[in-house]
Amino acid sequence: MINNNSGQNKLVKRIGYLLVACAITFGVYRYASYESGPIYEFNVERDTKAVLDIFEQNKYWLLANPDSSPAFMIKYRTPNENPIYFGKMRIKVLREDDKLAGFVTYYMENPGEGRILFLAVGHDFRGKGYGTQLAQYAIADLIRMGSEKVTLWTRLANLPAQKIYKGLGFTEVYYTPGGYVFFEYIP
Repeated sequence: MINNNSGQNKLVKRIGYLLVACAITFGVYRYASYESGPIYEFNVERDTKAVLDIFEQNKYWLLANPDSSPAFMIKYRTPNENPIYFGKMRIKVLREDDKLAGFVTYYMENPGEGRILFLAVGHDFRGKGYGTQLAQYAIADLIRMGSEKVTLWTRLANLPAQKIYKGLGFTEVYYTPGGYVFFEYIP
């Protein structure tokens, strides 16, 4: 008579090892994908009003075209009304003590170029380095998405923003007659 118990024991051990490996893999995946602040994915219900409030307080600095609709851009996750960009704009928010402190929006303008569209920090949260953190996050994510350069526009008079961008390694490329400076960052 052949004893099959040792074969069954080996099979049970292998299944046990496989289950442990699966559990560890799942745990690592969950840990890596779990949002841990202060920067979070934009949540429509939680964040829309606060982001639109910051837009309203800073529309001169954020919107080159007064006819632009931040609500439209947020709703459709788009930098403009061109349907090819619908759903392409990423929005991240920075939270402090369960309050929205600031946000950044960005997208891939073309396969090798990422664009930071909006970056703003609420008045009560300025001076804490949040603008730099948001910009760094956007740059890193755009590079992960395949960007070989990151670009943005800002008003010539927006010296605090320019200080952030220059500090992160952006260079001024050109100025427009309308009072804007175009920056690019090449990693």
